[in-house]
Amino acid sequence: MIDKLEIQSGLAKRILNTLPYLHTPETIAQELDKTEVMRNILQTSELTDTITKIKVKLMQVKDIRGTANRVTESQILDDIELFELKAFSLLAMEIRELLLSANITVVSLPDLEPVVNILDPEKMRIPHFYVYDAYSPELAALRAKMKTLKMDEKTEERVLDQLQFEHTELEDRIREKLSEQIHPYKKEINEALVNTATLDILLAKAQQTIDMQLCKPEISTSTTRYIKIFNPQVKEVLWQEGKKFQAIDIDIEQGACLITGANMAGKSVILKTVALAQTLFQFGFYVPAEQAEIALVDEVLLCIGDEQSELSGLSSYASEMLQVNAIVQDVKAGKNALILIDELARTTNPTEGKAIVNAMLDFLTDKGARSLITSHYSGIKARCKKMRVKGFVKEHVQGQLTINNINEFIDYSLIEDTHDSVPQEAMRIARILGVDEELLDKAEEFLDDEEKKNRN
Repeated sequence: MIDKLEIQSGLAKRILNTLPYLHTPETIAQELDKTEVMRNILQTSELTDTITKIKVKLMQVKDIRGTANRVTESQILDDIELFELKAFSLLAMEIRELLLSANITVVSLPDLEPVVNILDPEKMRIPHFYVYDAYSPELAALRAKMKTLKMDEKTEERVLDQLQFEHTELEDRIREKLSEQIHPYKKEINEALVNTATLDILLAKAQQTIDMQLCKPEISTSTTRYIKIFNPQVKEVLWQEGKKFQAIDIDIEQGACLITGANMAGKSVILKTVALAQTLFQFGFYVPAEQAEIALVDEVLLCIGDEQSELSGLSSYASEMLQVNAIVQDVKAGKNALILIDELARTTNPTEGKAIVNAMLDFLTDKGARSLITSHYSGIKARCKKMRVKGFVKEHVQGQLTINNINEFIDYSLIEDTHDSVPQEAMRIARILGVDEELLDKAEEFLDDEEKKNRN
């Protein structure tokens, strides 16, 4: 999502990476409201040309925070720094005028014309800097004298060297004076840098809400609820393949929720999508859903995939258990976290793995921790909400089921599930994948024997 933001300036790209995780309803609401205002601006056809011009100007903005810091610290600026400051100030003035002309007030830039006037005594208004003659009659006279003497072949070299020394000293005094004159505008310069980056980021965020059909979430004080939540990355991949992504509804309440379902039923995608939406929300972004009400959390704890660490010498199970323990300690410490764990204890034996899943679900329910845990284990008895991916729908689609069209035969929606057993679709999926029939026939013989043993 962040990588797909159409940021124009290098300044904004760097500041984007330093945006804070927001912890209060007020700051989140403020960011969401700004995005909504900018979204409306982008959808106003009369402002299209102005927005295009602003984006062109933003593309020219450089990250001169180092120079701005030297201004703040009352350092003497060199020619390159004075040039950077002049070029940025000119751009900031032009962007400010465009914003004012279109009555766009969601972001405002301070007036840097006094800074430009200091650095542009000849009023040329071009992004170029030179210690101009206009800064000092003495400098202008000295330069004229040097030019005349250089044209005279009789002029001794030592005379020219002495004049060059005086010229350098005079230019240095002018740079020092210019730096002193600019220093009182340090607040405006830094504010212009931050607000220019903010404008760039806000335009990109607003454009993304339109392009990806994101929604403005409401702030909830209890249940987090998503209507038609979707994963933008998976949706785009499927769209490129001519397939559709099925958005789902999900409620996340205080306490644990177990999600079961067949392989390839999208359980991992659900966790990743919920993690993405919560994180976007806490940074003041719109979220990938048709509607959303989201409760604030202190952090998102996502435990997913193969966590094996060869460098530390830990097995997948050991690494996972250390992560789980860290989550438990955070919950015990009173952290308000959103906990998302995929296939908990999947890398150990089923008997002990099932016990760990039951224990974790019980623990999280007792603590009222918002959490989603996926599992393939049957026989989960823990006190928790239970949901299941609806899964394969035999009558849903006509035609032969293959690995290329399998998603068309799966209903990815979540339904409440009161059963202890989980869907058994492993053999069916293996056959679709083209796994050797002899192997699968033998596996089903063992499966039949196990079922007979359980019935007896």
